[in-house]
Amino acid sequence: AADSAYAGMILGYTRIANDSDGSTDFVITVSALGMTTLRTDGGDYVSIQFFVPPSGNVEIECSFWMAASSDGAKFSLSTGTSYAELDPTHTYDADQTIYIDETDHDMHTIRFAVTGLTAGTNTTYYLAGESSGAGVTIQHGQFRATGNHYPPIILKAIALPAAGTGIVIGA
Repeated sequence: AADSAYAGMILGYTRIANDSDGSTDFVITVSALGMTTLRTDGGDYVSIQFFVPPSGNVEIECSFWMAASSDGAKFSLSTGTSYAELDPTHTYDADQTIYIDETDHDMHTIRFAVTGLTAGTNTTYYLAGESSGAGVTIQHGQFRATGNHYPPIILKAIALPAAGTGIVIGA
């Protein structure tokens, strides 16, 4: 189908894994004070850079290990390092996107389908989060100096086909 030749292609890939051995280097605390772009202790933003495919449609997939105790988090895509909402439909804030009802942890994946972009545009999106309470963390890479590791944070930008090619975009 027209403008869909790249559908399924990975356009951008980010892997973030702590490699320091400080006591909190592997922890990103999700703020309870409003939606904030996520940043590692080392100063790296949780972001993805890609060139928009001919279809103008991409899926942003974010996978990470999260821990909490009877709390959760909402997530959003930002267009800048200071939180700048991409669009209300890419801010999952109706309830907690991820909620942990006891002291627990797990791997999670969040997906955003972004459409109507201009083909060929060099684009960067940032993952933002807001927690429902203190103690919601994303942990990644090396755990202190123990030699043990948490899974990395992975972000992927994947080309989607053009509308009308078997994909339904919108409601």
